[in-house]
Amino acid sequence: MLEYHSLSTPKIHICTTHSRSGITDYARIFHEKVLASKGYILTDPQDIIDAIGKIPKGAQFHVQLGIFQHRERIAITRLLQAGYANIDVTIHDPPFVTFPYFQFNSPLLMRLSRGMDWYLGAFGTQRRMIEKLRRVFVLSEGGRARVLALAPRANVIVIPHIVDPDRIWPPTASLAPAMIYFGFIGPNKGLDYVLELHEAVRAIRPTTQLHVVGQASGLAAERYLCDLQDRYKIDVTFHGYVPDADLDLLFEQAAHVVLPYTPYKHVMPASGSVIHALRRARIVWTTDVNVMGEMIQDGQNGFMLSMNVGNDARRMASVMADPILQQKVSLQARDTALAMANYPYARHFE
Repeated sequence: MLEYHSLSTPKIHICTTHSRSGITDYARIFHEKVLASKGYILTDPQDIIDAIGKIPKGAQFHVQLGIFQHRERIAITRLLQAGYANIDVTIHDPPFVTFPYFQFNSPLLMRLSRGMDWYLGAFGTQRRMIEKLRRVFVLSEGGRARVLALAPRANVIVIPHIVDPDRIWPPTASLAPAMIYFGFIGPNKGLDYVLELHEAVRAIRPTTQLHVVGQASGLAAERYLCDLQDRYKIDVTFHGYVPDADLDLLFEQAAHVVLPYTPYKHVMPASGSVIHALRRARIVWTTDVNVMGEMIQDGQNGFMLSMNVGNDARRMASVMADPILQQKVSLQARDTALAMANYPYARHFE
């Protein structure tokens, strides 16, 4: 472990480094493209917990927080208790630093803990922690509103989702008129609508392909997926988990990314799936809920679904039949990703 006491004013970026998730991928890119050049050291939260008292009080911290980043939340709690003041965070699932705040092994107690967060704000614990932080970064205006509703005195700053400019695809005129869904699979995640929509598009454009990428987690999700696989078989491929290298190949085969989100009652995350579609210059079809309206402008860099199968199928089939329009939307999707990549993040960490 790094000897923090050997540094006069260490700068420490805290995020789990031994696992793979959307947030850890975000942290890796944010570190490489922004924080490393400013002298930050990427550190696992357990190393911080073990080193409390050895780190100089003037140290600066930046912590990546999502609803499952419980070790990161514990590290922040210990740092605040020990009197460290220069703590910034990025909250990925605003307004919560983690969810639920209090963790238990018992499923019953976990349900009660979620209820305490939803309706009682964990008895003010989330609010007090957020308001003690020096700065709170969020990835959308909707996220900022949620944090301020919970913690009115917080210092909240909106920055775009990080995009690695080296991973933005070049412009292309070759846009395959096929569909792809990728993300979580389970009830209320939208895959059933995507399959229904695909069937309606096929009635207009026979042989249109749909690629489904993602795994079901838990018995209910597995039953849900099995039922869909039994019902929808023609021109549909269920790929399960696909590694990044192979995922690029699938996106080359399908220009239309369909992500029909439902409104989130308690959190306001930015969609990593939409970001990955935009950086690949794909055509996003999503719903105008949560913060999607901040990312997708209907008819410009993507399209908003009406959730009326007939209307959405006719519109999608029409776009697929228009290569000039497809290319125009693809270029604007790429421009959206470039704008994120070119945002001057470093100015916040001088």
